[in-house]
Amino acid sequence: MIKTVEDEIYNNLKTNVGFHRSKKFKKWFHNEYPEMEMHHVFGSYTGIKTSDYCSVPIGHKDHTYAEIHKSESAMVFLPDMINVMQGYIIYLENKK
Repeated sequence: MIKTVEDEIYNNLKTNVGFHRSKKFKKWFHNEYPEMEMHHVFGSYTGIKTSDYCSVPIGHKDHTYAEIHKSESAMVFLPDMINVMQGYIIYLENKK
């Protein structure tokens, strides 16, 4: 149920990000942020996580909070998500 502007934005983005999986991205992510957990910003549909590329590194306590407050957390994590994606793109470009 949509209650806030954040809920509306979250649901709109979640509907459009897809379900991309990447073992290479996950490996890079865990090497880049070894002490952090991988949080899928847009959660899941019936247990299937949305795109791996829409992930951010967070601590366990923050991860638990983010899972409970999905819309609110997603708005906070959007800049971090973009930074992670840019970091991965730069990594891929430097590998060439």
